[in-house]
Amino acid sequence: MKAKQKKEKEKVANWKEFWKLLKSVRMPWIWILVAFLCNMAYSEVNLFLPTTTAGLLSGNLDPQVLIDAIWFYVAYTIVLCADTALRCPAQHFAARNARRTLWKRMLNIRMDYYFENNPSNLMSTVTNDASEAMKQLVQYIVGIIPAIYYVVRALSTVSSYNILLMLALLLLLPVKVAYMIFIGRCRFRTQNGLYQRIGGLTAYLAERVRNLSLIKTYTSEDQELKNGEEVTRELFQANMRVTKLECGISALSTLIGLLQTMIVMVFGVLLLNQGMITMQEWVAFFMYSATISTNFDTLISYWTDLKTIQGTLARAAHLNVAPVEEEGESKALPQGKDIVFDHVSFSYGDKKALDDVSFTIPAGSATAIVGLCGSGKTTSISLIERFYEPDSGQVRIGGVPVSDVMPKELRKRFGYAQQGADIFSGTVREALTYGIHRTVSDQEILDAAKQSGFYDTLQAWEDGLDTVVAANGSSLSGGQRQRLVLTREFLRNGEILLLDEPTSALDAVAAKSVQDTIYRLFEGKTKVIVTHDLSMMEQADQIVVLSGGAVAGCGTYEELNQTCPLFQELVATQKQGEEAAVC
Repeated sequence: MKAKQKKEKEKVANWKEFWKLLKSVRMPWIWILVAFLCNMAYSEVNLFLPTTTAGLLSGNLDPQVLIDAIWFYVAYTIVLCADTALRCPAQHFAARNARRTLWKRMLNIRMDYYFENNPSNLMSTVTNDASEAMKQLVQYIVGIIPAIYYVVRALSTVSSYNILLMLALLLLLPVKVAYMIFIGRCRFRTQNGLYQRIGGLTAYLAERVRNLSLIKTYTSEDQELKNGEEVTRELFQANMRVTKLECGISALSTLIGLLQTMIVMVFGVLLLNQGMITMQEWVAFFMYSATISTNFDTLISYWTDLKTIQGTLARAAHLNVAPVEEEGESKALPQGKDIVFDHVSFSYGDKKALDDVSFTIPAGSATAIVGLCGSGKTTSISLIERFYEPDSGQVRIGGVPVSDVMPKELRKRFGYAQQGADIFSGTVREALTYGIHRTVSDQEILDAAKQSGFYDTLQAWEDGLDTVVAANGSSLSGGQRQRLVLTREFLRNGEILLLDEPTSALDAVAAKSVQDTIYRLFEGKTKVIVTHDLSMMEQADQIVVLSGGAVAGCGTYEELNQTCPLFQELVATQKQGEEAAVC
């Protein structure tokens, strides 16, 4: 009983998410309206096709009848072409708007959603799911009312010949409705499963392409080929399930159509033999029966299409209701104030990351956060930026809880550089000005580059600021990437600089150079540095040592070297040149 209730609740939730997504997508209603009117015109013209053709087939060769027939077929062709020409742009506009809506949602969703859902898996939601579903949806909106209109008008015309003819057409209607409900449920499941597999393949390929050098280093091509074949096999099986269902639908539809034709022919011939209808009415009725049956099937398919659309958009609909970051009025954040962690606890799901952590980062100072892998160092920075919200406790800046400051306003105060130095593909100029929401002149960029030590690198490139950077900055050395990012942060001029392992991917010479640049370039600014680099620790004004998500020590380098056993162990490991146990 509980399982059944749960299933019913899931169905209701699926429909709610589905309708909410459709409301949030800005549909191209003008295009849809014009396409709808054209479809109505097509249905109206189509109503005269059986009677016009029946007149010719019954032997009426009057010149006026021939002229009317020619004009009718010309109008029929024009309306049919116009219907296609208008419906296709409407579908493309709808798909574009859906992609825009979903991409905006993905940009504003809270980071903890991506902790539970692979972002790469969601890529196909924007690229594939939205496009296919919107095309079907526009077809649904444009076609359903004209189809109903045609069926009602055609049945009215047929009933004017003989009421028994209309009843013959409606005889199999209950069978078709039952078939519609059953097929609709099956289509939802198969389409949802298919697009889940498409997302899985997209995620797999995106991750492997980003790490091709790792695959080649470990000569894992054969293993990855096998893994890829497994993922593609799952997609193949999902496609086959859809194909089998469509084959079953086609066979069942054909069978019902044949039964319908037999019933129509038997009724028509009986009435014709008894003189209850004329030959012209019989021909018109036979042609109407085909078009009415087609439109009946179209109406039935609209239900199954709606379930197909719902299945296709299931992931997109779920994404559309994911929690987003707050927007609205924001408390003012004072400048030049301390950052305080006050009894902060945080977990990634069931995994505890920080447990009742309290410490203060003095304004204008350099505070290093050190500790073993998984001790909560990077999590601390993420909480300052409100990528995540604490389970308990507060992070405050100048006495103001960061939870009272809107994320976008809060992050304007920060500069950020991390291990690997994230850079998008494009020109060096675009990379240097990314995230700076003002006009930056080339001279300003060059002046900043001189300050950061990036100027000589720029001068060495023939195209200078127009040099093209590969994805993730892979065409640059580690030192060049870090200097580029530091130049960008200098231009951005954030009040607080957050550095996550800024020298970990660099050799000793480059690391020392980048370290000196950080302390010189951002002198007087608050610097929060996650590091295992001994020389960066020595230059820090304060060091916070984390162990298992708790504070194991806090003080200067000299103080901790005397009072904190864990810190002493970390320093000893560094000095001995052993492989670091710290991340």
